[in-house]
Amino acid sequence: MTFFCNICKNTFVQKKNLKIHLTEKRCKADLVLDFTKLNDYIADQTKLIEELKRQLVITGDRNVVGENNYCNNEINMKIEININPITKLNVNYLETDKMKQMIEQYDNSKVLEKGIDVFNNDKINLLLGDYIKDIICDDKHPENHAVKYIKKKPPTYNAVTEDSEGNTVTVIKGLKDTCELLSDPILDKLKIKMKEFVDKYKRDTEPDFDYCLYEDAIKQLKKELNKANVKKALGSVLKNDILNNIEMKLTGSITPKV
Repeated sequence: MTFFCNICKNTFVQKKNLKIHLTEKRCKADLVLDFTKLNDYIADQTKLIEELKRQLVITGDRNVVGENNYCNNEINMKIEININPITKLNVNYLETDKMKQMIEQYDNSKVLEKGIDVFNNDKINLLLGDYIKDIICDDKHPENHAVKYIKKKPPTYNAVTEDSEGNTVTVIKGLKDTCELLSDPILDKLKIKMKEFVDKYKRDTEPDFDYCLYEDAIKQLKKELNKANVKKALGSVLKNDILNNIEMKLTGSITPKV
């Protein structure tokens, strides 16, 4: 039997050696030496556990087999992830700092043209793509994996969405049509997160962000939040972040959220 240190991942043949490793503080993992990393790790794991509690539907059957007064308990666990339709994606976990970071990066993309600061139009595709990726490709939020690919050539995707009567349905389309299907719902989520950001920072009372300093960038970015730009960014995410990620391939059946 092998004993395992969950902190540094070292293995030990005897349990007493693992105990010595821990009690005598021989473990040299980064988490032990750096309390900031340890704190961040605990916070991330806590969030993940809470999210899993919300996602998982667990059913258990206990079978007891009696043999020479020996009981063998067997628990069967069924895990089911409810996929949100593209029209009802969960974006509550995206903090306003994410939008703040995008605005700061967008402002840094300004270039001087004829003595006037103008914004680099090529930058918006990359920034929107990164934000969209955190909505539909985050491995910590599989409930938002409403779009997965079926095959690469030609690119074909399966999307969980809603019909005109509000029923959850799955739709299989190519790259262009999938971008068209997703663009309006994703644009709505981006506008919601932009509004949350403005509501928090517009009073200019937050010490970590000077709203007035970035006001031009915020106004311009609001204009850039349009269907054409979102569709272009979605195309990049679908081709680069979904199509090239085996975890985002549709395998087996999905139980949509009703």
